Amino acid sequence: MLPAGQKLRYSIALGAGYVLAQLALTAWAGARAPWVSYAFSIVAPLLALAACCRCAYVSAAGAARTGWALFAVAMLFWSTGMILSAWQDLSGQVASDATYFSDFAYFMYGAPLLLAMSSVTHEHPSRTLQWLDAVQVLLAAYLAYTAIFSVSPFDQRSIAPIPASLLVLTYNVENLALACCASLRLLAHRRDGGQGRFYLLLAVFLWCYAGCAATYNYLTLHGATEAWSEVLPSLPFLILVLLSMRVTAARSGAESAQAQQTPQKLTLLIDNFSPILFTAALLGLGFAVMRAHFYLAAASLFVALLVHALRSATLQSRYMQSELALRAAHDKLEKLSLTDGLTGIANRRCFDQTLQLEWQRAARNHQGLALLIIDIDFFKSLNDTFGHPYGDACLVRIAAALHSALPRASDLAARFGGEEFAAILPATDGDGALAVAHKMQEAIAAAAIVHAPSRGGLVTASIGLALHDAGQTPEQLLAAADQALYRAKQNGRNRVEA
Repeated sequence: MLPAGQKLRYSIALGAGYVLAQLALTAWAGARAPWVSYAFSIVAPLLALAACCRCAYVSAAGAARTGWALFAVAMLFWSTGMILSAWQDLSGQVASDATYFSDFAYFMYGAPLLLAMSSVTHEHPSRTLQWLDAVQVLLAAYLAYTAIFSVSPFDQRSIAPIPASLLVLTYNVENLALACCASLRLLAHRRDGGQGRFYLLLAVFLWCYAGCAATYNYLTLHGATEAWSEVLPSLPFLILVLLSMRVTAARSGAESAQAQQTPQKLTLLIDNFSPILFTAALLGLGFAVMRAHFYLAAASLFVALLVHALRSATLQSRYMQSELALRAAHDKLEKLSLTDGLTGIANRRCFDQTLQLEWQRAARNHQGLALLIIDIDFFKSLNDTFGHPYGDACLVRIAAALHSALPRASDLAARFGGEEFAAILPATDGDGALAVAHKMQEAIAAAAIVHAPSRGGLVTASIGLALHDAGQTPEQLLAAADQALYRAKQNGRNRVEA
């Protein structure tokens, strides 16, 4: 593995060697110079295509990989246009279909780049939304070509005459717009790992391409081309190849953490505005070509509205799914926050909330309210003898026994803390509460949990019972039940005191 500095020098040497070889061979070829020039102009974008494919392969799944894949498609369009142009110029045949295909390939090279710069970047985007955006971008490019050249790309009619200066201006404006969009994206993602590297290289390439293309077109338009100017079409692609060599395999963990960062306001603005811009461009271009291409314009207007409707429906569906998932997660978290992690019954937090609510209902409706505090007899001895895992298993079985003894769904059994449990019995008088307490003791006895210090060698429980009185607060009710439990322990355990 070469060090970074040595690798950079090696890359610069390769790029300089490529440029010098093109200049030397072009000068040496003489009459065959156009063949040499086209060969180098074709090889450069093909190398860029291979470099983009490599970057897409080594990038982490997500926006960065999608961007490199679209960058590769753009390089494929450009390489195709250059190959067709070379065949057209070097063969001496001016075939209309080749002219259309080459011009259309050059024009369409910007569509994948525009799609890469307008895709959602702060999360893994929906494939449906990506395809809808791709349809809008491709159709917009098709209509723009038709509006500029006054003929459809695959129409057999001759292209309407267009001034060379206007054509050069059109391509320069397209190149400048793409470079500005890439810079805007870079501003929002300069610190975002793989995405930041992608937008940096894209911005550098597009600015170099815009400058080289403007210079080359100006020299060609004014007939001032020199031998060195033949290097200009290849130069941006060489720079892209050399810079892409510094893109290494992504660390999935780090890339995933960066993808989960909160997106910037600029990123959200671009993500949400881009699809609206595409739809507006389709509508505007459709009206622009309606007089000369009525059916094409009508189809574009229909597609624009259809895609916008499908996109809105997809986003609404995703929003509703997210809302339902968020609500389900909230309910699950709330349930977990009110459930004891060991026994699966209500925890102390749930007990406190329920006691407050039931106390208010009892005071408002003048109904009874009973509270039971249950303590497992000699539980510390059980833990010391058999170990905490056995003690935890006993608590689980005791909680299930207590819960099964409750007569109504409105009654609540909760783990109060440690080996203590509690039960809230709404609309219950003293006799009813006493019956439930004895039923709980029977359920614990039926569980037959071995414990030598207890009577009969099985786990038993002491229960304190308290009833709600007028003017009594929930804290006083809880204190009364706790005092009753204390008396139950003092009086020999395995009993109920009220």
